[in-house]
Amino acid sequence: MKIADLLAIAGILVFWYGVAPLAGICMRRWRRKVFRQRFKEVLRKPLLDYETWRLLEREGVQDTQRRFSGKIEATSDNMLWVKSDSLLIPVELRNAHLFFINNNSLRHILRRSLPDFSGFSEDMKIFVAGEIVQRQNRRIFASTRKNPLIAVLYDTEEEDLVLRIIRASRNKNDYWNVITPYAILIGAFSLIITAVSFLRHPALWLTVITAFIAVFIPLFPFFPPGVLFTALGRFLRKQSETASISSDMLAIREPRNRRQARYYSLKAAICEAGAVICVIMGIGANVFFVGAIALLFIRGWG
Repeated sequence: MKIADLLAIAGILVFWYGVAPLAGICMRRWRRKVFRQRFKEVLRKPLLDYETWRLLEREGVQDTQRRFSGKIEATSDNMLWVKSDSLLIPVELRNAHLFFINNNSLRHILRRSLPDFSGFSEDMKIFVAGEIVQRQNRRIFASTRKNPLIAVLYDTEEEDLVLRIIRASRNKNDYWNVITPYAILIGAFSLIITAVSFLRHPALWLTVITAFIAVFIPLFPFFPPGVLFTALGRFLRKQSETASISSDMLAIREPRNRRQARYYSLKAAICEAGAVICVIMGIGANVFFVGAIALLFIRGWG
């Protein structure tokens, strides 16, 4: 087996199974980080109530930032009407950052047009935060160039809303993102082509076997003996997620307690690094195990 062949296989592995999904990880984490920063900012804004709303309408106060939550009463084009106990507020979703909490996962709704709400339950609620502006002789929540509107659809109790939004913004598995399936397919196809190209050369069967083994490396973390490292990695990732949530909630509820928040942030970073190392060790263990079996097979066959 030539060193150049091994480097070619390793290059395909690193790029399509590592670098390409990493780009998706960075994109997803950057988007969620921006969301959390914006969400923490809007939580400091006053809550919109009946007295404040009437004051804004009566005195014609200029654009101001508020937060509001209630049930979706009606929809029309890019407009929502959100109802609380004493208010019915129009909300324009054009250019808004619209999210939906589903199974403790925060899904970003990318469409600029209003989504189809027919599949949502009657108890669907929405949290809105941003500018209250004057549009066509009425005041509405709407996005501005400086402050895009944040809207989060949810179906939980009001008391749990902040915690659930923060928890949902910490996805369980960043590796599996919008880029990963395509990257794995392209990488697997490239490795298969590489293996097939060497089939005519019996002296290079080791290269062929190596390329075929490399095709299945994304599955290696889920098979023994490497699955033991994967289980430990999942535990550490869960610890990292819990510590990150604790850090975020401290920043919201106790902004002066920076020391404790830094402690949880450091713990989250250490646990996440440990989780990555465990996954790599799990893959390495299975590569060694499968490689050893392949060598024994080749020697016995030879």
